[in-house]
Amino acid sequence: MRTVLTRELKRFAHTPRLWFLVVVAPFVLPGLLIAMFVERAPTELPVAILDYDNSHLSRQIIRALDATPGIRVQGFPADLQAAGSLVRRGEVFAMVALPPELERDMLRGEAPRVQLYYNRQMLTAGNVIMREVRTAIGTVGAGIGLAQGVFPPVRTDNHPLFNPGLDFARFLALPLIVTLLHILVVIVAIDVTGRELRESTAGEWLRAADGAVLRALLLKLLPYFAWFALAGMGLLAFSAHVLGLEVRGHGGLWLGGWVVLTAACMGLGVFLAGLFGNLRMATSVASVVISPAFAYSGMTFPAEAMDGFASIWSHLLPLGHYLKLQTGQLAMGSSIAASLPHLLWLLPFVFLPLLVIKRWRRLLSDERLWGAR
Repeated sequence: MRTVLTRELKRFAHTPRLWFLVVVAPFVLPGLLIAMFVERAPTELPVAILDYDNSHLSRQIIRALDATPGIRVQGFPADLQAAGSLVRRGEVFAMVALPPELERDMLRGEAPRVQLYYNRQMLTAGNVIMREVRTAIGTVGAGIGLAQGVFPPVRTDNHPLFNPGLDFARFLALPLIVTLLHILVVIVAIDVTGRELRESTAGEWLRAADGAVLRALLLKLLPYFAWFALAGMGLLAFSAHVLGLEVRGHGGLWLGGWVVLTAACMGLGVFLAGLFGNLRMATSVASVVISPAFAYSGMTFPAEAMDGFASIWSHLLPLGHYLKLQTGQLAMGSSIAASLPHLLWLLPFVFLPLLVIKRWRRLLSDERLWGAR
């Protein structure tokens, strides 16, 4: 045991690439994401105003729009064409057109329409602006109605259950941090095992483990597993603290789930390295499998709405199961029983290398399979 561990630590100490993947990248990349999401929600999005009415009411609406946290009134173009040019140049995300006779129609009890033109290609910005415009104009309209003694016959009372403030730090920051870390774990597992074959040192590695293939694999990966498990828990807890996110469920289950995900990613990496027996091919396939994993996780597009292969693929990747567990414990306060199935889904990935253990035995003992680029 000591021989394999000592040998691996020496290899790590003399491999700058591993220093970057194991020590530098796991802290630098999440740090960049934290810096990006430290505001937690988009604010001060620039909007252009077309005021065709130029009345007391239109100015009141403009002040209400500018007072919302998500919108900043950027300018007052002369016409619709000029406003459209501002949107196409990216100077504003939307334009609000206040129609002629707005105040007159409102005082008559009619229902004038305020037009909102926004760039839906920028989905997040567009949704934030649409929400803020609706809120601001609804508030002004309700105030006028109350002043005239007119009350709406039916009112909606909305109760957002989770993440009511549209906190993007809670919605995206931590899931993206987990995504980056899980990619690093898989790549490191492939690199440290597959490079033994590429550098024709597999025989030395196997002899250090007294010819036991499973022991050779476990002891080689043990230092990296321990590091990523402990560093990952620390990074997730630190990120949540810096971003001001409280754990509403069971923090132990959340962080313990990361440890299981680390083992699952190690298992996936060793499985791919053994299956292909080639570092370059295993790394290429892993990049195809894990790089788009976030898109299939259900965090941005619901997995339940995916059809065919996409639906199956979303359930086969380990990342999505952990992110569901994390969301349940961090934001929703889910019970242990509700999150346990997602944790159990990760366990088969831990034991994936057993499916190719015979292949690994041959790879480590047959010199003809070494040295492939």
